[in-house]
Amino acid sequence: MKEIRILLNETNFTNLCKSGYFTYRSPQYGSIDIRLTKPDMKVITTGDILTKDVGGEIFQIALQDIGLELIREIIKRSPVYSDMYYEI
Repeated sequence: MKEIRILLNETNFTNLCKSGYFTYRSPQYGSIDIRLTKPDMKVITTGDILTKDVGGEIFQIALQDIGLELIREIIKRSPVYSDMYYEI
């Protein structure tokens, strides 16, 4: 199994919060949609690295240090994760 590392910047994180997933594109594997649950989101917003097995591939996902206040504001406006605002 191959390990793939993904670092989410502010733009990627905002788009993830709008849809609940992001697409990883690889010339070898094509496109893979990676959905993040609320517990998954809790892991990355606290600064930890999320390890997720998707389609037999191991993804390690982390959020760039964009500041707790900005993370909370993005989560607050999210149609998917907005109810997590007070947990972060």
